[in-house]
Amino acid sequence: MNIIYNEGISVVVPGVSRLDASLATGFRATLKKAMESGCQTLILDLDAVTLVDSTILGVVVGIFRDLPEGGRLVLCTVSENVASLLHLTHLDRILSVYNSREDAVTALSS
Repeated sequence: MNIIYNEGISVVVPGVSRLDASLATGFRATLKKAMESGCQTLILDLDAVTLVDSTILGVVVGIFRDLPEGGRLVLCTVSENVASLLHLTHLDRILSVYNSREDAVTALSS
């Protein structure tokens, strides 16, 4: 998992096709590290991800709740499968989803 720092925004790129319970601890640690870097805005780039399980959704919700006041967590390049899961769990109502990383960075920078 990689973190890319871009003008006050941390972009987290899991770089795997499956985000499941076996990766939850490392995934949480990566997201926390991105938050603790001083960036209050996180972009989770799910470009390569085709499957997300409930444990990972719990991690994402937990990080969302832990954001400092004014902090943001958004998703980008979400596959159809992941988008369907976000819709079924109503997470698409609280997390913004962008078509590309560039769209997310532009929206968060303005």
